[in-house]
Formats: sequence, structure tokens, C-alpha cells
Amino acid sequence: MISPELREYAETPDRFSVVNNDVVTRFADERVCILEGPTWASVSGIRTDDVEALLAEVRERVPAEKEPVWWVGPSAEPVDLYERLHELGLQEPHDRTPLLHAVVVTEPPPSAPARIGVREITTYEDHLAAFELRWDAFETPEHRRAAERERMREMFEASQAAGIPVAFLAEIDGRPAATAISVPSPRGVFLIGGCTAPWARGRGLYRALVRARAGRTRCAAGRRRS
Repeated sequence: MISPELREYAETPDRFSVVNNDVVTRFADERVCILEGPTWASVSGIRTDDVEALLAEVRERVPAEKEPVWWVGPSAEPVDLYERLHELGLQEPHDRTPLLHAVVVTEPPPSAPARIGVREITTYEDHLAAFELRWDAFETPEHRRAAERERMREMFEASQAAGIPVAFLAEIDGRPAATAISVPSPRGVFLIGGCTAPWARGRGLYRALVRARAGRTRCAAGRRRS
């Protein structure tokens, strides 16, 4: 049985996750939650009777170059929010992933094969390796890579100082092959940013990263617009 609190967290983790105030800002009221980082932004927990006005407010708060992603979950209001945002000019995200699911892990997965090693990222070299893996896995466009490179050292130092988020790097035979992030909250741990290099898939790397993070999520689904 999934509690209402955990279901709400699975659908709108940005409202409850602990954020690093040195690099991330959060605006939240009864209508919306806007999370804004150095090069990105997300909009979630949407409940409004004036979609056009809310869109205008988000555009005023968030620079367009951050390409904010709107998370439209099953509890979003109005019920036709996804369609109305489309009519107002929003499009599917550039990563071509318009539908995402959150799932729950009730117990740790089996141990990873001996060839796989996972460690928490504590060095700048591992931080860079993780970003390179993520850029390639998600086919990140060059303009986004360039924006993140400019803030790379700042983001690393801020995360290390605050301990949020916690990032992991997985290797196979000593070669960086996968990475993932965990973000804590009072309601659970949000697993995000997981990816595996194409050449290393199917070998248990992501399973090893889930085990390392001891992460848990609950089942929900949301459609995305940006």
C-alpha cells in the first residue's frame, strides 16, 4: 500500500527534496513549484485555474535559456493542462522523452558482478567523467554542454560542500561506464540522472547504482513539456 504522502512525493519530488541553496532556488505555493539550477529549471505540482497567467509568470521568473521542463503529473489541474500548454506553444523536451514513470524499490537489488565497482563522487575528475557519460547517454546538445562546462567547477564545489546531491560513478574493469544521482527528502530518496554508456549496457551497472544509493521511489507517471 502506497501512502498518500509517498504518492505525492513520487509525483512531485521537487516540492520535498532537500536543495542546495547555494546553487538551487525553489519557489513554491499552492499553484506550482519552480526549481531553478545554474543551467536548468523544472516546473511541477501544477494546480491553477489560469494556465496562461502561470505560464507567463514562469517565463518571467526563469530565463528562457534554461529551457524549463514542465512535469505534468496525474494530479495536475486543470485535467487538460498538457494539451493547453501545447496550445500555448510548449513542445516536447529536447531529450525526446515526453513520458516518464517513477517506480518503487522495496528492497535492494542483488549485488553487482565482481567486475563492477561503484563509488561516491568526491573528486573533480570523477565529476567530469560523470557529466561526459550523462551528456553522451542523453545526447545532450552542444549548447547545453557548453553552459554546464562554464559552471562545472562551481557545481562540483557546491555539491561537495553541502553534500547535496549525492552522485555516484560506476566502473567496469576500471573504466567509467555509468553514473547516477540521489537527492534526499523527509519522505524518501529521489533517484535521478541515471545512465549507462551504450557499450556497457546489460551488465548490471544500473542495478549496482540503485543498490549503492539505497534508493526508493513510488509508482507514478507524468507527461512532460518544455
